[in-house]
Amino acid sequence: MIAASTDDNTLRLYNAYDIVYQYSTGSTINKGLQDSTEIPHGGTLLSYAWYPFMSQSDPASCCLIESVRDHPLHLRDTSSGRLRASYTAYDAKDILLSASSTVFSQDGTSIYGGYLNHIARFDVQRPGLPVDLQLTTPSRRSRDGIKGIVSCMAAGSSGLACGTFNGHIGLFTDSSGMQSWRVPAEYCGSGLTSLVWAPNNVHLWAGSRQSQHLVAWDIRDLRGPWAVVPRTCRTQQRMFFGFDATGRHLVAGEMDGTITFHDVGDIESQPVRVPAHGDLVAGISTHPYYPLLATASGQRHDESQALLESDNSLRIWAVSANFAEK
Repeated sequence: MIAASTDDNTLRLYNAYDIVYQYSTGSTINKGLQDSTEIPHGGTLLSYAWYPFMSQSDPASCCLIESVRDHPLHLRDTSSGRLRASYTAYDAKDILLSASSTVFSQDGTSIYGGYLNHIARFDVQRPGLPVDLQLTTPSRRSRDGIKGIVSCMAAGSSGLACGTFNGHIGLFTDSSGMQSWRVPAEYCGSGLTSLVWAPNNVHLWAGSRQSQHLVAWDIRDLRGPWAVVPRTCRTQQRMFFGFDATGRHLVAGEMDGTITFHDVGDIESQPVRVPAHGDLVAGISTHPYYPLLATASGQRHDESQALLESDNSLRIWAVSANFAEK
């Protein structure tokens, strides 16, 4: 399934099973994406993440965790859209914390929520209050830890990585606690919006809003970035990226509607650019087993951009050929 959030505060789920099956069997693709479920919300949808072992053959695993402004974290059944469970965190003054980011742990047993100067860990089997709620910085005046709203998270075998709108990255591990560093100003833009672990779980990639680069760190040596690749993001909107099924290429959307493929095995090589949409490509999602790629485009246009053509579409690609569009 494919999940896509839209400007009307609705999470739309599309069933891509027939497309993936026909591709895997070498059949002719003769079906488009099908609307499966629409989940309306009473506020802005800030973040969502699929259960890591989701399989349509196991209905119990068909769920995702979502964060809506001024609401607890919600575990949603993606088959029906119904609410399965809620996970709530409060600060020291008993004020509800609103998560700006959320993610499942790699083994699927825990849910993490990123808040203002807080990170919460919930047991999936125990809805309600977190089993662990910790500050990301000792105090407001302290220079230690990570400060600000935890805007993005990435869970991997090397630990839980968290990024903030203030440009800090923190890496939480069971063995060494937390280590943190600040993204250089020339790469930070106006705050981190996306973190992705490379398949080797050694390189951590970060993307920022109002930035011209994607930056990677080798967590074994944090004295400076391990790699920097161009990616134009002249907007406050989140623009996501990810790795293809081989783990060889970093795939990112661009402001001009193209998709870029960066060869991380030869980071100095020029990226391959493929025209994909008529507007900003904000969503990128790769299939874990097949060379399939889902992309979503669209952005808000102000009065000065009123004459520009909008392209609010969701497409699935195989290699460089578009064969299904919603």
